[in-house]
Amino acid sequence: MRQVWRLLDTGELPAANNMALERVILTARSRNLIPNTLHFLQFSPHCALVGYHQAVDLEVEEQYCREHGIEINRRISGGGSIYMDEGQLGWEIFALKDTPGIPKRLEDMYRLMCESVVTGLAKLGIDARYRPLNDIEVGGRKISGTGGTEMGNSLLYHGTLLTDFDVDTMIACLKLPLKKLEDKQIRSFRERVTCLREVLGHVPPMQEIKKAMEDGFTEVLGVELEPGGLTEYEETFMAEELPKFQSEEWIRGPRASQESNLSVVDHKTPGGLIRVSLRIDPLRQRIKSAFITGDFFAYPERSILDLEAALKNSSSRPTDVLATVRNFFARNDVKIPGVETDDFYHALHLAISAHGPGAATGRGTDAIR
Repeated sequence: MRQVWRLLDTGELPAANNMALERVILTARSRNLIPNTLHFLQFSPHCALVGYHQAVDLEVEEQYCREHGIEINRRISGGGSIYMDEGQLGWEIFALKDTPGIPKRLEDMYRLMCESVVTGLAKLGIDARYRPLNDIEVGGRKISGTGGTEMGNSLLYHGTLLTDFDVDTMIACLKLPLKKLEDKQIRSFRERVTCLREVLGHVPPMQEIKKAMEDGFTEVLGVELEPGGLTEYEETFMAEELPKFQSEEWIRGPRASQESNLSVVDHKTPGGLIRVSLRIDPLRQRIKSAFITGDFFAYPERSILDLEAALKNSSSRPTDVLATVRNFFARNDVKIPGVETDDFYHALHLAISAHGPGAATGRGTDAIR
C-alpha cells in the first residue's frame, strides 16, 4: 500500500513567512504531528536569501536590495545565497528520516530527490539531468538548485525551479561566488543558468508546472499526495515564530558581520566554498576567534558554530589546529556532503598563514600525515 503524504501549497508569501514556515513544518514533522509533506511555495515581494552558514554582508548587495524593494532573509538550511522572485517555484519535502524508500546516506538521498524533479520536468517535455552533489541541469545549465537540513528524526529537502528568471537582478543583488564560476570555466553567469521560458520558449501555467512536479515526486518516491492545509498547531506555531524570522537578529543571525581586521581566505571543495576569517594572538600563538561561512550544507546546522567554539582560544600551531579539527569531527556526528574534515584544516591554515609567520610555527600543510 502506497504511503499517503500531504500536498501543501501556500502560494505567494513574503520571505520571512516562507522561512518561518520551514521551521514550523519541520518541527511539526519531528514531533509526529503531521504526515510527510510536499510543499510548494512562492515569494512576493522578490528577495535575496542567504544560507544558514553565510554572512549577509559577504553575500548580498544590501544597498541595491534596499533601493529596489528586495527583501533579505536567512534560510534554516545551508547552501549559497539565492535570488527569488515571482517567476520561480520553490518545492520542499518534509519527511521522517526512516521513511521507507528514502536512503540513509545523504548523497543517495540528494540523488533520489533530484531524480523526482528530473522526472517531473520530463512531463513538461524537458530533458533534465541530475548533477552531483545537488543540482539539476538542462544542457549543462542549472535549472534547479537543492539542499536541506534536519531536526531530530526528520529532514527537510528543498529546491527551486527557475521558471522565468531575471538574471540581471540576481547578478546585481548578490555578491556572486566567483571561484565557483572559474572552476566550472563559465564565461558569464548568464551561460550558467537557464529557465523554463528559455528551454520551452514559453512558461506553462503555474498549476501545470506544479502538477508535473507532483507527478514526478509520486512516481519516484512511490507515494500518494493528498491536498491539505496547515494544521491548527502549525498555524499557532507560525504566529509565534514569524516575529523571529522578521527580526534583524535572525537575518544577521549567527553569521554576524565580520570585523575588518580579520584575515579572510577561501578554500574550494567539491561540496562548496569554505570561507574562514580568524583573529590571531601571534605572541601566544592562539586563535582568538574563528568565523566560518560558506555555501556547503552541514548536518546538524549548528555544527559549524560548535566548531568555531572549539577553535576559540585554541593553539594556532598547525599540528594543534589539525588535532583540534580532527578531534571535533571524531567526537561529533557531523555530515557535510562533499567536504572532508581536513578541508577545514586547510582553510584554517591558510587564514593563520595570512597573519604572517608569527601566527603559527610548524610544518603547515605537512602537519597532515
